[in-house]
Amino acid sequence: MDEMGLTMKKVNILMSIYKPNLNFLIKQLQSINNQTYQNIEVLINDDCPDSPCEISVFKKYLTKVSYKILSQDDHNLGYIKSFEKLLKNSDGDYIAFCDQDDIWFSNKIEKSISVLEEKNALLVASDRQIIDENDNVVSESVRKKSNKIQENWHTGDDIAKYNLFITFAVGMVIVMKGEYARSTLPFSRYTGHDKWVISCAATDGKVAFIEEPLVQYRRHGHNVSGVLVGIESKKDYMDQRVIPDSNAIYDFLVKYPNFKDKKEVLAFSNARMNHSIVQLFRYRYLAPDIASFDIVISLTPGFMFPFLLKIARKFG
Repeated sequence: MDEMGLTMKKVNILMSIYKPNLNFLIKQLQSINNQTYQNIEVLINDDCPDSPCEISVFKKYLTKVSYKILSQDDHNLGYIKSFEKLLKNSDGDYIAFCDQDDIWFSNKIEKSISVLEEKNALLVASDRQIIDENDNVVSESVRKKSNKIQENWHTGDDIAKYNLFITFAVGMVIVMKGEYARSTLPFSRYTGHDKWVISCAATDGKVAFIEEPLVQYRRHGHNVSGVLVGIESKKDYMDQRVIPDSNAIYDFLVKYPNFKDKKEVLAFSNARMNHSIVQLFRYRYLAPDIASFDIVISLTPGFMFPFLLKIARKFG
């Protein structure tokens, strides 16, 4: 037991994998294995039944922590449902979401739990470094290099209404109290698990932020996330971004019908659906980059959209 008496409490690390790069996965597993926190169980869901990962890699590299590989489904769930399955199967006092290709600092879990308890928070996130495919550090601190609202919040800030449009922390930096995390189920199928749990936690209680990097986020050509990935036309943007965002907000308001910022959130969401430039401008404080992009889209002919995408991806 450490000086804070925390080691008796169990942490579930929830790892969803899909055709992982073996070299990246090994480094991720090694960083989990080297955590200073002592009571860890890794729950693993392989979401690729057609080409499952060789399970011997977990036995070889997870030698200091326990792990459990969940029974595999006969079809691909998708990353949202995969993490939902993992969370349903968890029983830890704390949970941490984990990807298959990043690197965690050895004190990530211990530091996160310490802050969760110290701040009496439901969820904690941290700053992150960016590394490339060869482990070179591209950015020492995302927070220090960004002026975007989603990278510049602090412990106790009321971020729920903003996070419904812009994810304020990527999943692999998040640690939560386990019982509360399970209470956020089911996730909306229209948005990422990270965005969902942050909005829930910020509505139900306090979310905390650790202003130092505890992870190295690997940026490479096969990441699930990305600036407008998969978008090639205005229709794509509506079908894959605007409409799903609207549906996710609907799901959130079903769970929280008395959400105090409901009027603002619905007004901005409807402005996006209806291409209302006036309302987009009025509520732009909720998501400045999204509002600006949506306004420009409304004024841009379809044939100019590819050029607009290039600009957005360059500066996104």
